[in-house]
Amino acid sequence: MAANRKVLATAVACAAALVSVTGCFGDKDPFEGMSADKIADKASKATSGVDSVKLSAEGKQSGKPTSIAFEIAKGGACNGEMKSADMGTVDIRVVDKTSYMRGDAAYWKNTLNDEAAAKKVGDRWVKVPAGQNDDMCDLKSLFKEGDLKGVKRGEDSEVDGTKAATLTKKKSGGETVTFYVAAEGEPYFLRAVTKGGDDPNTMNFTDYNEKVEVEAPPASEIADMQDLIAGS
Repeated sequence: MAANRKVLATAVACAAALVSVTGCFGDKDPFEGMSADKIADKASKATSGVDSVKLSAEGKQSGKPTSIAFEIAKGGACNGEMKSADMGTVDIRVVDKTSYMRGDAAYWKNTLNDEAAAKKVGDRWVKVPAGQNDDMCDLKSLFKEGDLKGVKRGEDSEVDGTKAATLTKKKSGGETVTFYVAAEGEPYFLRAVTKGGDDPNTMNFTDYNEKVEVEAPPASEIADMQDLIAGS
């Protein structure tokens, strides 16, 4: 009974956040003795080295609701969708470093700033010129080293049942970003929450190392951006 009372007391203390920063990890903190920057570096290396990941995010851009959903494979292949109340909706595929985009009428009208060109695109995929969108589906670009410098460790937390260390960084624009790093298994990033500023958002990272299949659109459904611009 004494042991049960001790377990119950520990659980209550953790729930009430009345323990130290590492107390809710139990007997061992997997990041014990590591600075916040070291934890961030370890998480960045682990995350960028995976075979694949799914990410989803909801937030605001210039005050308008925005959401994204991507599945990204090592090497840069990906499927994705972006929705914006301001810009419209666009599907994205990247295959062998070639990007394809298929937007709705609102997206192309806002992006091309040319209604005639937008109508010409219609429901087709647009092949993006080489050199553009190169970082969009690059796992190593998700968490750049410079973005993670100067973080501070906060109270431990959980993300969908997985214990997590929190790392917070205040940015010059008034934003505060909190990164959640898995404290069980591999130290992957699980979530990043941005508060303040013009673009608050919450981004979740799930399904690490699950298979991602990406195929280029059929040739008959592809338009070339340069041809559209030249012919508009």
